[in-house]
Amino acid sequence: MIPKFTILIMIILTTFSCTTNTNPEKWTDQEVSDWFEKGEWLEGWNVKPDASINKRSLAICYHKNPKHWKQAFKFLKEVDLKSLPEGKQELEGEHLFVAVSKYNSKEKSETKYESHKKYIDIQYIISGEEQMGLTTIDKAEVSEPYDAEKDLVFYNYEGGKYIKATPENFVIFFPEDLHRPCIKTDESVPVKKLVVKLQVE
Repeated sequence: MIPKFTILIMIILTTFSCTTNTNPEKWTDQEVSDWFEKGEWLEGWNVKPDASINKRSLAICYHKNPKHWKQAFKFLKEVDLKSLPEGKQELEGEHLFVAVSKYNSKEKSETKYESHKKYIDIQYIISGEEQMGLTTIDKAEVSEPYDAEKDLVFYNYEGGKYIKATPENFVIFFPEDLHRPCIKTDESVPVKKLVVKLQVE
């Protein structure tokens, strides 16, 4: 018969090991959702993450490299985004940088699905609005092969889910996510967009 004291120690150790599991690949769906909804990863940035974000991919990538994710969201919270100039701004060399662009939203026929291999995108519309198409990499046919210098692949595909991106929300695209940005909503409008690029670890 196992002594009560030994049983108590076993319970404490089991509880401790469950509550300190920092490998999201082993988390339940509920644990992933709880971590996401708690929102500590946002570093206080008060913009809503879009429902399309893959929560498990985010949790896994975040815990592999929390330093750069924290740095990215602190930047988004602390900087006056509206005053940012167009162009590239390095936060941590090629490991983490920001790209700001201005353009007019386009007809759907002028856009294509794309994906990246080296970088994860945090995309945020500073001003204006646009539609973005979303689908997975297994559903589309490559139209332009991977360009390593641009970290870009283009695809032929007309399906997918379309979301509205505004200053009220932001999206995150992982290498497995195909996205079709820059599409006009009701009419073409000027857009200022920020993309934080985090190198895949």
